[in-house]
Amino acid sequence: MKNIYKLLLAVLIILLTTTMHSQTDNGWTIMYYGAGSNSSELDLFNDINGMIKGKQSKGYEAITLIDRIEGFSNDAKTLGENFTDTKLYKFDTGSYKELSGRDILPEFKKETSYEANMGDAYLLKRFIKYCKTYYPAKHYMLILRSHGDGWSMCPDDESGTEDFLYSTELSDVLSVDESVDILGLDVCSMAGLENFYEWRPNKTSFSVDYILASAPVSEAWDYNNIFTRLQTDEKISKEKSYFEEGKEKNLDPFKMTPNQFSKLLIEEIYDSQKWSSWGLFDNSKIADVKLKIDELARLLSEEKKVNIYSIIEKTTGYYHEKKEGKVIQEIAFPYIDAYDFSQKISNHQELDQKTRTKAKEVCEIIGQLIVYSYFGGKGPLPKKDNFEEGKNGVYLIAPLGNKTDALIEGTFWEYAKAWYSPYDRKDNQAHGLYDWCSDGLDTENENVDNFYEYLDFLFTK
Repeated sequence: MKNIYKLLLAVLIILLTTTMHSQTDNGWTIMYYGAGSNSSELDLFNDINGMIKGKQSKGYEAITLIDRIEGFSNDAKTLGENFTDTKLYKFDTGSYKELSGRDILPEFKKETSYEANMGDAYLLKRFIKYCKTYYPAKHYMLILRSHGDGWSMCPDDESGTEDFLYSTELSDVLSVDESVDILGLDVCSMAGLENFYEWRPNKTSFSVDYILASAPVSEAWDYNNIFTRLQTDEKISKEKSYFEEGKEKNLDPFKMTPNQFSKLLIEEIYDSQKWSSWGLFDNSKIADVKLKIDELARLLSEEKKVNIYSIIEKTTGYYHEKKEGKVIQEIAFPYIDAYDFSQKISNHQELDQKTRTKAKEVCEIIGQLIVYSYFGGKGPLPKKDNFEEGKNGVYLIAPLGNKTDALIEGTFWEYAKAWYSPYDRKDNQAHGLYDWCSDGLDTENENVDNFYEYLDFLFTK
């Protein structure tokens, strides 16, 4: 009889321990990297106000590293003072708490001022390590919040020389230990295949499972509504979901999966900025996209160059701002819709049937990469009548490479290669080292091996 009591007691202890464990362990840690050493500082406090007001539930932590600069916002209320340096904070229900950086970020002390370079990828690396060490969770989301132009983000010129976080720099500096379930690119123009491939899921380097990004210009997320929907009470909203049947619903942060959370995010992004274009991407498909596009590139090298160049000219492009001159946009933002480009190839009657069939395969795999996408087509965006949700919304780098203009030296392709390259471009105030360009490249043969090499072939007379 005593043995039975002992057994029951042991089971009870296990059950109690398991219950306590499940109630206290966080499901998520959300890491918000607010690079406000630029005009985006005006919007950062809307984000933070939204987080503080919206966070009403346990089950997740919200940690931010925020940098400010003089000359934009004078907000002294949101975080208690009008500082112009860099600080660490933790947000709770209706409140905030300044943090010290401890041994991982020792330069951040409550009693002293420190001006950080948010364009330093090693700072981002340590911020992620800090959050994972002191606020461990089952899942992690990283939000990069600032400006973006397609190949760089989070500009910071307070350190004396303007610095950026380059998309390829993240994969060079961050390691597998800094990998996250969701990467939220709350910046403009980063929804490119070349970027996603840098962060493809793997077990040896920095990787991301789900990505939220915009192909053109965009606005900040509505963090108030996002955080409000993170509730242990998974009640149904009155708001109809744009992407799925039925109503939007709250998610329990203790239980929600990366797939569920990322879908909630794209719902709220759509609700708050219907005019823009955003996508949710399943990054487990990006390696297959790369493989198919490289196969297509090898077939394109057998086609007449004039046909492919004409297709690039006619493919939907993603520009940063409508008010800029067309030529400036073509030079600075050589981004064409990947699905539209492939679809035009598949429908081009003068191309070989093998090429057209392969282009259809590319369209299919891009459709698997894109979980959801939408295009508003208002404000500063050019109108696009042929946007198909769930298919369009991610771009491919492909400039009008033969063109020249007095604004630059050489051709548009030569200008793009100053940053878009398999080689080190740090001397050009860029980064280079795109895996998209180098993987599959064979410089020893005279064949086209991947899409980057095809572009070089296409634009070389």
